[in-house]
Amino acid sequence: MTGKLQKIIASVFIILIACVLGFSVKSYAEDLKGKEYRKAVKEKENEYVHEVRVSLEEYGFKNAGVNLTKSYDEDRNVTYELVINHHSFEYADYAKLCKIENELYEEADLYLEGDLRTEFSY
Repeated sequence: MTGKLQKIIASVFIILIACVLGFSVKSYAEDLKGKEYRKAVKEKENEYVHEVRVSLEEYGFKNAGVNLTKSYDEDRNVTYELVINHHSFEYADYAKLCKIENELYEEADLYLEGDLRTEFSY
């Protein structure tokens, strides 16, 4: 009886280890996919900031400070906030700033997955 009980315990132990390893491998694979996704999102965000800088230079706002931050709401929806700082914004034509802002929103649709808010400061 003792030998049979030992075999049952060993079998249960092996099954338990197989289950734990199976879940661990699945969790690792899912985490790896998550890392790859987060890396891709970060690359898109960096590309967007680069495009913003290029657009601003085309409008004559060279060396503008560009800051892109993101926040999540309780449902994990993303909201980006783009703050652009340049001393010449104080004197810039309102129509020109609106045109720039519209272009930034159009570019954001290509790079960002979430809502965007913009702010021009000087």
